[in-house]
Amino acid sequence: MITLYDFDGKAKGVPWNPNVWKTRYSLNYKGLPYKTVLIEYPDVEPTMKKINAPPTAKKADGSPLYTIPAIYDDSTGTAIADSILIAEYLDKTYPSTPRLIPQGTHALQGAFGDFFFSKMMPLLTLTLPDVPLMLLNPRSAEYFEKARSADFGVPTLEAFRVPPEAKDAAWDKVKDALGTLNALMKDGDTWVMGDAPSFADFVMGGLIGTVKSLYGKESEEWKRIMSWHGGRWQRLMVALEKYSASAVPTL
Repeated sequence: MITLYDFDGKAKGVPWNPNVWKTRYSLNYKGLPYKTVLIEYPDVEPTMKKINAPPTAKKADGSPLYTIPAIYDDSTGTAIADSILIAEYLDKTYPSTPRLIPQGTHALQGAFGDFFFSKMMPLLTLTLPDVPLMLLNPRSAEYFEKARSADFGVPTLEAFRVPPEAKDAAWDKVKDALGTLNALMKDGDTWVMGDAPSFADFVMGGLIGTVKSLYGKESEEWKRIMSWHGGRWQRLMVALEKYSASAVPTL
């Protein structure tokens, strides 16, 4: 069986991390059985070393950086981290399941993910400061605060927060960013590739869904996004619901 490593949080067993969502969607779309192991942020590196998952990048000091999502597939003895590398592995190892990266679209899928996250930076400025307090347990909250403050070159995440008087303008930037993506997609289509989900859809769903994790489905923030661009993002999130559940109860 495959083990998926995800972040623990205040709401036990409720997924929230946009990067891990990409892999959760991928596993569910393929119909592969798996179990979920929850870990705190400070425990990512020792846990990844324990299962021999490779680092995914380097820290500023040149030391290896270990991240999740990660999976361990005991049928092959393989540990792998980074959502798109996991998607490539799953396509190769389980070829009889639906493909995450359709033939001939590898470069497109990777470029789409980079493009999407670059465009969605305004959403991060609105949501990132709320993550430690609203979603994380104390050990993870402290780690997240220090790590993300360093990533963005601010003394604290509060310094990254959009002031109340600028929030509407910030949300307008999010709308414009999603509007750029909307313009690239065919009218009426739910999925990036047209007739079936692909990894690109899971990239979008993971990040957009974090807004619901933070503020709830009845929140102004969530309803705002769901109303944009003729309801395209609502259609996407509704369509992704069938790929949202854990195949095995969370450990």
